[in-house]
Amino acid sequence: MVHLGWSRPSEPVNVDTARRGILAQHVQIRRLLHNARDLADVALDGHPPSPDAVASSIGDIRATIEVHLTFEESVLVPLWNLDGPQGERRSTRMLDEHRRQRELMAALHREAMAHPHLPILSAKLAFLATWLLADMTEEEKTLTGDPL
Repeated sequence: MVHLGWSRPSEPVNVDTARRGILAQHVQIRRLLHNARDLADVALDGHPPSPDAVASSIGDIRATIEVHLTFEESVLVPLWNLDGPQGERRSTRMLDEHRRQRELMAALHREAMAHPHLPILSAKLAFLATWLLADMTEEEKTLTGDPL
């Protein structure tokens, strides 16, 4: 059995291995996002643990999600592309969604680096964490309900 961590596999994997790897990453990402949302709530109340805590959390999320998206692309695209035109369309949709996610996180990260003390960053962090949590829940419906 192939054990996947967070790095791109060196060879194609089967559906079950891809699913297990993605879901295992989701567990860890959920922890990060719940902590980020808790931090955002505290910061919105005016009590961040440090002046750069919100900006740092945004950077952590961006880095983690970037690795995760790259992982998903490396295991799912080859599997889906074996499924002909329908799989290729599915790959194209996922890659487009990932591109938009990367753009949003890059823009937010740039803003956080340029203005780490901006109060609105706390609200944006809360939104980002909530949005990504919802996105993972939707993705998991496909991963656990339908064939990859």
